[in-house]
Amino acid sequence: MPQSPPSERSPKRRRSSSPNKDGIENVIEISPTGGALLVLKELAGVKPVTLQLSQDILEATSNMFASMLQNARLPEEPKVHEVLMYADDEDDVETLYLLCNILHLRNDKLPPRLSVDALCSLAKMVRKYKCTTAVGRATMGWFDRLYSAAKAGTVVVDVWKMIEAAYLLDEPVYFARFAEKWVLEEPLATNSLAAAVKTADDSIKRLAVELHNRRQAQMIALKSDVDLLVNPCSVAFSKSARHYTDYAPGMMPDPDDDGKMSGSICHVDEQAATTFLGSLRDESIWPPLAWPTTLGALVSTIQAFRIPEYDDCDKCDFCEDVKTAFGTAVELIKKMHKERLWGLCLDCFRAGGINAGECRYEHSKPRLK
Repeated sequence: MPQSPPSERSPKRRRSSSPNKDGIENVIEISPTGGALLVLKELAGVKPVTLQLSQDILEATSNMFASMLQNARLPEEPKVHEVLMYADDEDDVETLYLLCNILHLRNDKLPPRLSVDALCSLAKMVRKYKCTTAVGRATMGWFDRLYSAAKAGTVVVDVWKMIEAAYLLDEPVYFARFAEKWVLEEPLATNSLAAAVKTADDSIKRLAVELHNRRQAQMIALKSDVDLLVNPCSVAFSKSARHYTDYAPGMMPDPDDDGKMSGSICHVDEQAATTFLGSLRDESIWPPLAWPTTLGALVSTIQAFRIPEYDDCDKCDFCEDVKTAFGTAVELIKKMHKERLWGLCLDCFRAGGINAGECRYEHSKPRLK
C-alpha cells in the first residue's frame, strides 16, 4: 500500500556573509536587516543556530512573538537594534524555521510539499504562537497536494489529522473537503476518532463529536431516502391497492352468465414492485443491512443505479403506476445527493451550529429566524 510521502528536503538556508555576527555563530538571515535573533538549539545537525528575523514582522504577526521580544529587551533599552531570544525547548526546530520563513514571506525557502505530520506540526505551532491570520493562504498549496493525492488514491493520508490541521489553520475549503472525505470513507462499523482525541483539548474533542454526529445524521438521511424508493413498491403489496383487472380496489367483478366470478386479480403492480425491490437488493441499496461498509460506496451505488426494464403495458386504470413512481423517486434521490454537503462547514462549526453570516465555503443551510 502506498505511504504518505515525506516532506521535501528542507529549504536552503542562507548564512550570513560572515561566519561570526557580533560574536554569534551560525546565523541564518531570514531577514538580513532584521534585529531579532532567535537561537535554536539545533538545526540540520548544526548546534546552535541563530535565525535573524525582523522585529517589526514578529510584532505585527503575533502577540506571542511581541511578548517574547519585550521580555528579551532590557527595561532601559525598549528599542535596541538587536534583541536576542531563545526558542522554547519543546518546539520542533524544523517547524519553527518553516514558520519564520512563512511569516517573512520567504516563499523561495518553502518546500513544494509537506507530509501530513509536518503540516499538523506546523498547524499546532501556528496555534501556539497565535499567528493564524499571518500564515493565511501560505498552506493552501500543501493542503491541495495532499487532498489531490488522497482523492486519487496514490497515497494514504490520515484524514482526521488533515481535518484537525485545517481547523487549527482556519482553512475552510479543505476543512470541508477532508470532513466530507472522512464522512464518506470512514467504515460505518468503526469510530477511529475515539483514540485520536483522548489527549486533545475541548475544541478538538467537540470537533470529533460533531464529525461523528454528522456521519450518523447522514446515515439516518440515507435510510429515509431509501424508504422513498421502497414506498411505491410496498404500496403495491398493500391491501388497499389490491384490485381485480379493470375494477377499482374494493369492487368485485360482475358474475358471468352462470353466476360465477369471472374477474382475476391484477398483478402488474406486484410484479413491478418485486422486480424493483430485487434490483435494490442486488445493488446492496436495500435493506440497510445489505449496505456497503462506507457511506461513500453507498452514495456511488445510488448514483450508478439504473432502473431495470419492466413492461407494464398490461396495467389497468386502477393500477398504482409503480414504474413511474419508482423512477421519480430514483431521480429525486440522485439529485438530492448530488447537491448535498456531506462534510462540515468550519464557519458553522465555530458558530456552534449555523453561521448567521455568509460562510467562506458555499453550502446550503436553513435560514435563521
